[in-house]
Amino acid sequence: MGGIVRSSGGGRKPHLPAGQKSKMARIAPPPELMGDVAIKLWKTQSKILIDRGIFELEDAPILMAYCNAFHLMIEAEKVIAKDGLTVSSEMGGDKKHPAVNVRNDSVSQIARLGSLLGLDPLSRIRMTSGGNDPYDEGNEFDEFV
Repeated sequence: MGGIVRSSGGGRKPHLPAGQKSKMARIAPPPELMGDVAIKLWKTQSKILIDRGIFELEDAPILMAYCNAFHLMIEAEKVIAKDGLTVSSEMGGDKKHPAVNVRNDSVSQIARLGSLLGLDPLSRIRMTSGGNDPYDEGNEFDEFV
């Protein structure tokens, strides 16, 4: 039984060297963005991701969805600020304004998509350190890598 057997995908991921630049220098906002808020966010976030060296062309649809979700959140918050948290129901009572659901769904999408892109602190650390946690003491399977 002489050979080394490795599980698929096993082992640590390669470390991204600090200062490594993306192959891209700039990417224009796509026409599918919903408005000025989404376009402005696209410009700032794409620049940040490119400067970190972690943005490639295949990440563009995720960033577009992130920017559109942010736009929807802002629009829903404007509606909520104008109309309030509740609306009258058909039965005469109050019910939650539909814009509250839009806002909540948008916030969930922003959190999930931002994590995929490395835009939150935890995923940013994970992406830039290559999974090398200074407090990680390893485990019993490290000898098999």
